[in-house]
Amino acid sequence: MKRVALAAQRDLLALVLDTLVPASGEFPSAGAVALDHVLAVAATSLELESRLARTLQAVEEAARVDGTGDFARRGVDDRESILRRVEQSHPELFEVLVRHTYDGYYGHPTVIARLGLEPGPLHPRGHQVETAALPDLARVSARGPIYRQT
Repeated sequence: MKRVALAAQRDLLALVLDTLVPASGEFPSAGAVALDHVLAVAATSLELESRLARTLQAVEEAARVDGTGDFARRGVDDRESILRRVEQSHPELFEVLVRHTYDGYYGHPTVIARLGLEPGPLHPRGHQVETAALPDLARVSARGPIYRQT
């Protein structure tokens, strides 16, 4: 597989991320805080970089369908509509973009702080889980295997 140089499409990617998660109140846009994360993750995998590049290509193609220009020249409503079309026509590719966008956005220290959470790992501190008695599995074990060995 050939490297696609997703970083060359940095401006388009930032605009797509900003459309997915726009700035709101004191929260930054995804393009401002998740862009570097998405590019860094893409740089670790040729397959992921290719998928993200194909997603951006689909965005550009969807923006040109009606002949009114590229994605960057569109208004917010048009950009959202374009992304909805790409989501419908390329659901697997779009899901990869959204997942890595959210990972970068909600994992960013600025967003974590604005959400009122403490930055840092979930474990070992983690969330408290109430201990519960384990169910008695003696009957299940006594049945023995219930599958056919081949």
